[in-house]
Formats: sequence, C-alpha cells, structure tokens
Amino acid sequence: MNDRPFDGGPSWRVVRTLTDGTPVTIRPITPEDREDLRAGIAALSPASRYFRFLQLQGPPSDELLDYLVHVDQKTHVAIGAEIVSPDLKTTRGVGVARFIRLEDNIAEAAVTVADDMHRRGVATVLLAELLRAAEVRGIERFRAEIAADNASMRTILDRAGAKQVEDLGSAITYELALNPSHTATFYEVLKDAAESKAAWITRHALPMVAQASRLLR
Repeated sequence: MNDRPFDGGPSWRVVRTLTDGTPVTIRPITPEDREDLRAGIAALSPASRYFRFLQLQGPPSDELLDYLVHVDQKTHVAIGAEIVSPDLKTTRGVGVARFIRLEDNIAEAAVTVADDMHRRGVATVLLAELLRAAEVRGIERFRAEIAADNASMRTILDRAGAKQVEDLGSAITYELALNPSHTATFYEVLKDAAESKAAWITRHALPMVAQASRLLR
C-alpha cells in the first residue's frame, strides 16, 4: 500500500476509513471488474440509475460495460472502492469514480455509490482520490452533467462554487475549478450532504452524448 496519488499503475492501492470506521480500499478499475460492475449497476435503484446515466432503462449493455472497464487511466481514469466481507473471505465493490478528459485541462467526472452505502463517506474518499489523480494529470476543472431534477446534487455543486455552463432543460452542465478553495469547500459540502441523504450520482461522459440511449437499451 502507498499514499501516492493514482498514477495509472495497476498495482496502486490506498486504504481510507469511512465515517463509521470501516476501512475501504481504493484501487484502479480493470477489465476483470466487468461482471461485478454489471451486477452493481443492475442493483442500483431506478432513481440512482437515472441520476447516474440519465436513463431509466434496464441492464447495461455489453458495449457500455466494455467502455466502463477498458480505460487507459490517462484520459479516462476510473477507480473503485471495495470493502472486505464480514467473514474476511471476499471483497465487495461499493463505489466507482471516474473522469474523462474532454480538453487539455477539463474533464467530466462522475461518482456512483451502492444504494446501501450512501451516507457512509464512500463518495468523499473516492472523490478525494479522483481529485488527486486529476491534479497529477494537469486537470484544472471538472465538468458534470446533472439531471435537472437531481436537486440534491445540484445543491452540492452550487454550494461548492461550481458554475452552470449549459442548461438543456432536462440536464444542466456544471464546471468546478479544481483550486484549493473550491476543493476544500467541496469536501465540506459532501460531508454535510452525507448527513442529509443527498444523491451522489452524476452522469458519466460518453464520446458522444447521443450514444447514451443506444448503449443503455
């Protein structure tokens, strides 16, 4: 184990502690996580799946799963959080965070947490590592497209100082500058949100937004 920011290496691991004292390991997403990710998405509530993908339809397609696990960890960075089972024999993935570089210094970010793990700090530790990974890759701003009716996440971003850069009616795009002032505020807002059951879900980036409905059929 180490405490370096994620540099893309497959052996990278850090251990963090959730708000209830549970240790959680943060590690890179790999192609071997494909079926676990399929199960995790299928287990999301309809509301969580909608807020994450801006779609209500059923299980993820094979094409979408391939896209989510075959990442270069440079322009598309994905990390996951896992905890050890009570019998210490297996591990369980409880959250995923990722960003996709859109321009030289801008990336679209997303965090998804298992429904039964909300309010325990999973999103906070994932976001912290995602921000560190973004910094070492020269990312200066995160962008997120949020469902217009995802009021809790919009409140988080507004309070953190994110700016609305596009409003499509059904979805609103925010940008957050990754400077010390904003990121420190973001952490505090996330902690507050954890106490008020705020949704942690944002939409993930695809090469073309129009692909989303096709991939999620």
